Amino acid sequence: MANLNIEFVAARVFEGKASEEKIKIVLDSVKKGKILVLESGFTVAEERDLIKATMPLISKGFPGIEVSTLSQPTPDLKSLLIKALGGSQGLTIVGPSNLVKKITKDPTKLNVIAGK
Repeated sequence: MANLNIEFVAARVFEGKASEEKIKIVLDSVKKGKILVLESGFTVAEERDLIKATMPLISKGFPGIEVSTLSQPTPDLKSLLIKALGGSQGLTIVGPSNLVKKITKDPTKLNVIAGK
């Protein structure tokens, strides 16, 4: 069985960065065959922009991505303040579609099936 490279990325890596920079960081790693677990989850808009940025890159050498974000299901005061200040809470998984076979999600967990 071949090895999977899973990289856990701390929230501070993305602190103060524009969405475009975050997307570039993620795509650079995913194109190298890494599955990323992002401590600071992507927003819905960032996830959409990541998918848009990926589409023109799809080729024989890069099959595209699978992405899913687990966020807090019911907003409380803390999460509302974090969002109001431009932050995000949650966990995002991103990986090349040839490695990430399936991601299932419910309000409290993500299940990732990956392999070569």
